[in-house]
Amino acid sequence: MAKSGTLHPPTHLIACGVFRAALEHLQLQRKHPQLRLTFLTSKLHLRPKELEVVLSQEIISSQERHERTVCLYGMCFPNIDDCCGQHGAKRVPGLHCYEMLLGREKYQHIIEETPGTYFVERDIILNFDEYCLSPLELHDKEMLRWFFSNYQKVLYLRQPSDPDLLPRVHKLADFLQLSLVTRDADYSEIERMLLELI
Repeated sequence: MAKSGTLHPPTHLIACGVFRAALEHLQLQRKHPQLRLTFLTSKLHLRPKELEVVLSQEIISSQERHERTVCLYGMCFPNIDDCCGQHGAKRVPGLHCYEMLLGREKYQHIIEETPGTYFVERDIILNFDEYCLSPLELHDKEMLRWFFSNYQKVLYLRQPSDPDLLPRVHKLADFLQLSLVTRDADYSEIERMLLELI
């Protein structure tokens, strides 16, 4: 008789740190004890080539441990699907984290209603200076206008475990000179897709 470990090999879920709150909320490891989670810092998005290298190394490490590998990333560098497929990993479908955290239908409705929507979630709100303000030189009014002239509103994607970020988000929207709306995350679609792959 085959061992259960043979029938159900361990799974390694490699995720961007942006998804930490969602995965902790879903408690996937409690439901699937053979699931191993690794979070890579979202700062790697500032260096896409480095992100590709680090993600590849994690996938190869999974292969060496004889784990099935699932990657929870959007299209965060141009050939991410090739990178995953080359090493036998599966990527959760989705263009980026906002689509995954809202669900495709809700996300599509928002961008069709207001194409110029600037999405923000906890990670980018708390690290806006490092991720956006400094690298994009947004203290320069011309640079600010150049990057954000086509946006119409800021959409704060609020998650259940978020602290009270509304004062910071209002300040950010005022700085960008955009109106602010808030939407709650919906984990149902991302949970379904993860369970299919796990």
